[in-house]
Amino acid sequence: MQEQTIDGTIARTFVYTGVALVLSLVVTQGWLMGFIPPPSPALPAEELAKIFIDRKMSIRIGTLIQCICYTFWFTWAISIAFYIRRMERGIPVLTYASIANIGGGYVFFLLMPITWAALAFRPENLDPNVLQVMNDLVWFIFILSWPPFALFMVFIAVAIFRDHNVPTIFPRWVAFFNLWTAVLIIPAGLIEFFKTGPFAYDGLISFWFVFAVFFGWMLVMSIVTLRAIAVDARAAARP
Repeated sequence: MQEQTIDGTIARTFVYTGVALVLSLVVTQGWLMGFIPPPSPALPAEELAKIFIDRKMSIRIGTLIQCICYTFWFTWAISIAFYIRRMERGIPVLTYASIANIGGGYVFFLLMPITWAALAFRPENLDPNVLQVMNDLVWFIFILSWPPFALFMVFIAVAIFRDHNVPTIFPRWVAFFNLWTAVLIIPAGLIEFFKTGPFAYDGLISFWFVFAVFFGWMLVMSIVTLRAIAVDARAAARP
């Protein structure tokens, strides 16, 4: 049976949606909302409430953009899942697991802006302590949700190691890169134990380092996936 090929235009569009997701996060959380870096978990509740009251319109605009652009996690990750399918023989267990995992990650991405939008809807009416706890929840969703994403990286690595194509669709270094990335985001799990320092959710390691590693991973995987699509396009163009 002839192997199916990917529609290059759709595939490239899907990959670029991941780049758009990363850029939208920088613009919305960094510029519009002022949440890069995050407000310190040690910040008094009243001061945090004032931030939400003062920035409520920019937070609303930022979360609206995020609700749209964070949807791109699904389209971006599916472009990789397609190649995982191409790497597998027989029943595509890794492909099924990856698609289920991608759907779960999509929920985490949307919960963040939805919760912030609710907090910015009428922040002046909220008890500052309630607002503080809900803001903590958003950052916990953002950072503490690392396991399914790490698992997706492991799925990618295993698929590459087991790839039956010659040459392999992705170079083997991409498998090792995914495994190391999965390990390097583990410190995100420590945010629930610290309110200050490098492991707090505004800290050097649990935020800045993990943030750079994860979104750097997305950019690297975008580049190698675009290269795979280009290889497919050249193969399809041969007589």
